[in-house]
Amino acid sequence: MDLLRMVSGTAIQIAVLFLCFRCTNNPELVRQINRIDSLPVEQRENIHLVYTDSGLKKFEMKAPVVAYFDDQQNPKLEFKEGIQVWFFDPEGRVESELSAGYAIRYPTLAKWEAMKNVIFVNRKMEKLETDHLIWEESSEKIYSEKKVTVTTPNEIIVGEGFEADQYFNTYKIKRVTGEILLEDET
Repeated sequence: MDLLRMVSGTAIQIAVLFLCFRCTNNPELVRQINRIDSLPVEQRENIHLVYTDSGLKKFEMKAPVVAYFDDQQNPKLEFKEGIQVWFFDPEGRVESELSAGYAIRYPTLAKWEAMKNVIFVNRKMEKLETDHLIWEESSEKIYSEKKVTVTTPNEIIVGEGFEADQYFNTYKIKRVTGEILLEDET
C-alpha cells in the first residue's frame, strides 16, 4: 500500500512538473492582451448628436453604440453597430443621408471611415453603394477607392473609385466598369 501511494504520488508530481514546464507565455501575445489603448475608455449607447456651426445645423448622427479609444497618437470613436448621418443644407433641409454597418471617426484628423454596406442617398434620389467610404470633414469631401454602384432614376453605374462633395450633389466615378440605362415605366 505504501509503495502504491508512493508511486502514484511520484506520478502526480511528475505530471504536475511536466505541465508547469510545458506551459510557456508568448510575450508578444501578452503585450497585445495587456495594451491599455486596445480597450475603450468610454462607451455610450443610443447616441444622437446634432452638429452645428455658426448656428446652422450641419449634420445629425445616430448610432446604437459608440466606443472612445484614447490612443495618444490617434484617438478614435468606433461605431461597431453602425451609424446613420443626415447632412443639412443652409436652410436646414436634409440634403443627403449616409448609413453604414460600421464606422470610425478620427477626431484629430477630422476624418471618418464608413464600412460594411455603406449607402449614401441624396435629395435627387441618387444612391451610392460601396463597402468603404472616407469622409474628410475639413474639405467636406467623400471618396472611395473600392467598387461603387451609383443608381440614379435613369441609370445604374458601376465603377472603381469615387469622389463627391459631402452632400453627394456633385460626384465623379473614377473608373467606370459598367453602365445600365433604366427604362422609364410611364
